[in-house]
Amino acid sequence: MIIQVDENISLEVYFDPADRKQGFEDEIRFRIYESGPKDFRVFAADETSFLLTCKQAERLASALQKAVTDSRRTP
Repeated sequence: MIIQVDENISLEVYFDPADRKQGFEDEIRFRIYESGPKDFRVFAADETSFLLTCKQAERLASALQKAVTDSRRTP
């Protein structure tokens, strides 16, 4: 799934069996894409990604859900 944050930044989260490595539990890809003028970028690279374990991905999803709930409850 790709989420467009603004005109220059998008996030992608997905599972690809090719990311599985023997002896490692991290296999959920979290990728950040950034475009636009280099002088205005937050990240040095056009693309940054890292792998999360299933448990870390679940905790991230839970934290996002909690933040959404908190935001909607606050006038």
